[in-house]
Amino acid sequence: MPPPGAYGGPGTPPPFFPPPGGQQPPRGSSRGLLIALLGGGGLIVIVVIALVLAFTVFKEDKMTPSERLAATATTVSTARALAYKGTFSGGGDTLQGELKVTKGGRAAGQVSWDGDNVTVLSADDKLFVKAPKSYWSTKVTSSSAMLKDGDQWGKVSSSDLSLDVEKDLTPAALSRVLRTTSALKSSLKETKTTVQGRKALRIGTVSSTFYVTDSETPELLRYESSFPRVQVDVTAYSAATAATTIGDMRAMMGQLKDSFDSEARVSLVDTKKGLCTTNSSSCRVRGQVRPPSLTSGSTKIEIKFKLTAGSTTGRNLGDCTTSLNASSSSPTWVECRVSSSAWSSWSRSGETRYYTQAEYRVQGASESEIQALQSGLDRE
Repeated sequence: MPPPGAYGGPGTPPPFFPPPGGQQPPRGSSRGLLIALLGGGGLIVIVVIALVLAFTVFKEDKMTPSERLAATATTVSTARALAYKGTFSGGGDTLQGELKVTKGGRAAGQVSWDGDNVTVLSADDKLFVKAPKSYWSTKVTSSSAMLKDGDQWGKVSSSDLSLDVEKDLTPAALSRVLRTTSALKSSLKETKTTVQGRKALRIGTVSSTFYVTDSETPELLRYESSFPRVQVDVTAYSAATAATTIGDMRAMMGQLKDSFDSEARVSLVDTKKGLCTTNSSSCRVRGQVRPPSLTSGSTKIEIKFKLTAGSTTGRNLGDCTTSLNASSSSPTWVECRVSSSAWSSWSRSGETRYYTQAEYRVQGASESEIQALQSGLDRE
């Protein structure tokens, strides 16, 4: 054993002697250096975060008017249907109201057309109008047309409406105008405004102006054009939100089973004589009618025979109605029987001369045509 106070054997560490007064040994300066580094690093982190936030919150929108219109064109092109509310003018026609147009070019809506309040339906190069009898009495091409009371659907020539819906108002057509306008970069001006109660940006040229929302995916709120002349608010419907619009249009097409062709003409070619006698309570009327030219398929034609005493403008002796399904324009014999107190009284009066006149109503759309219209709508 080593003597007291002596070191141990070889490899034994020297003894540890505590400092006087129980003091701890002084620590090195590494802790202060670490604190300084952490403090400086924290400051750097805070500065970086502040710069990121400043860039995110306060950076300016760099989308140009041209880019904004191009982005709007993309949004419009994907719409299932567009609703336009305002004024439309094409050629000599002016429409005011709301018109909804599908991506396939089918359109419907309640409008004022040159001052007449009507409902229009345009589809597959066919144009139908729903209006009261007072409207049709000035529009039909023949005084012999049989008009019903109240509102009724009538087929008119597609050329009657000079506004080309498919060319100018479908989502694809409006998207093309947006893209064409967006290419005119140097002439585009952008100003702040409000449309439909929403903040918007007005962008356009002399011929076309668009009002769009100030967002990364701009929404078109209004469209103004010099040709065709339109000033309309615009609402775009996606495939998911267009269900009501498509359903309403489909229901209108179903109502066409009671429509008539306002331009069709039917003529009374001949009548059968000697079928009515004196002192009788009724009169059998038989006439040969010629369907409209170019009639094909199966077209329903209603015929109303009217008897008058003495002349074509004489006292009304009664009328009867029959119908036929015409598949060509060849003349066809049809008949019905007039039973009225007026005829019964006249037949006993001793008079013998009476005249037969005919009114007609040609179906505006057959069942197969209606099905074709609805199927076309569903296939869009």
